[in-house]
Order: sequence, then structure tokens, then C-alpha cells
Amino acid sequence: MKPQSILVLLVLVVLALHCKENEAASFPWSCASLSGVCRQGVCLPSELYFGPLGCGKGFLCCVSHFL
Repeated sequence: MKPQSILVLLVLVVLALHCKENEAASFPWSCASLSGVCRQGVCLPSELYFGPLGCGKGFLCCVSHFL
């Protein structure tokens, strides 16, 4: 193998291991970063639903304004 190929492979392995250890922290968006609230059940009519996005099981991320 060429030295460049070995270096690229090594960097990819290190990144993969780092992402595996910090799986939750590596995701750049969370409900809190969008100024959202985790609600159980349904969002209020004035809020946008963003899925479970960093909330616990059974909770939804509700954002009152996105900008």
C-alpha cells in the first residue's frame, strides 16, 4: 500500500472510533440547540414538531420559533 493510503485509512479508523464513543455528542443538532422543549405526547398548536431529536423515549422536540 502507498503511504498516503495507509494514512487515510488510519485517519478514518480514528474518526470512526471517536464517533462511536461520542455518538450522542457528535450530532450537531439537538432540541436544546434549536431552543426547543421536549414534550410528552403532542406539541402545542403554536409549536413545530422536530421529531425525537435528542429527547428521551416517548418525548417530542417542540420548537416555538425556528429563526
